[in-house]
Amino acid sequence: MKMPEIVIIAALAERNRVIGRHGKVPWHIPEDSKRFQSLTRGHAVIMGRKTWSEDLEKCPLQQRRNIVITQHPEHYQVADRCRDYPLGLRFVPSLWAALREVEDEDKVFIVGGASIYAQALPLADVLDLTLVEGDYDGDVYFPKYEHLLGSEFEQVTVEHHPGFRFETYRRISIFTGLPMRYGAQVMSLVPADRAQPYRPILKPKI
Repeated sequence: MKMPEIVIIAALAERNRVIGRHGKVPWHIPEDSKRFQSLTRGHAVIMGRKTWSEDLEKCPLQQRRNIVITQHPEHYQVADRCRDYPLGLRFVPSLWAALREVEDEDKVFIVGGASIYAQALPLADVLDLTLVEGDYDGDVYFPKYEHLLGSEFEQVTVEHHPGFRFETYRRISIFTGLPMRYGAQVMSLVPADRAQPYRPILKPKI
């Protein structure tokens, strides 16, 4: 299976790795939003069901291929205000099935949430992180990654701003990810025809 470059993109509290609270990001940083839009536009994005339903409120990200991971794709639908959506939206049962969907892409972005980040971390080529200063309460956390810096990932850029900074890390060697990419887990790949395309659910008129 051909693999695109896998990029984890996330904003997290520097001190405790908080990424969410009650389904929402616990800060408002316009520069981070603009950076996210700029980096991901035109590419595929992979997300979990909570990111889809709570953060995005069932509205696909525009100008991107949206792949949503859920064990029950038949239960999910697009919000009424977002039905006019021109690009691909797929619901798939696993991360591996999601990667099968985007094997024709050069790059794919993992956009959350915590479980999907944790599954993708051993596969990631790039970490694009926004580290937010200060104390934040939350109920969703980015997986522990600090122990990988310097051994599996090296910092390639850092951009400082008041209250936050952008840091980009690239995997030092592709071979450190090969066991996860091409090992036993590949045998559990879900066939592409298991993926569920979005079909509008029409409500009967009363």
